[in-house]
Amino acid sequence: MAHALLQARQQAAGENRLPPWQCLAPQPAESWPRDALVYVLGQDWREADPDPAVARQIGLWRAQLGAAGQAYVMLYGKPAAQWQQLAESLKSIASNADWDWISAQNPWRPSARMRRPSCEQCGDPACEQALFEALRRSAQA
Repeated sequence: MAHALLQARQQAAGENRLPPWQCLAPQPAESWPRDALVYVLGQDWREADPDPAVARQIGLWRAQLGAAGQAYVMLYGKPAAQWQQLAESLKSIASNADWDWISAQNPWRPSARMRRPSCEQCGDPACEQALFEALRRSAQA
């Protein structure tokens, strides 16, 4: 998500001259910048088989942030919902800033998806042609 957010910001900055910023995803042993807005991505509770290692890592981050007295925001749900929660959070923190770019650049919105579920197993040439035509049309839009 950090990479997608940084890409969206860079695309918007090219169009609107937005001030520079950084979007970081620290590794488990790295320290967190003191003046940063910190967002932690939680696991989706609807996940059929949640990864215990991910849950442990989230717990470690939360403990590390709490011990350092660093405020943070948890984002839950599927990536599209997390992106929307992030957008709303940023809009509430800095309501004077132009945040239209973040809503417009959501890489997980349904129209931004490149393929439908089960495309890897399909093998139908007509389906593949339709997929590439849709991709070409979305790139031209």
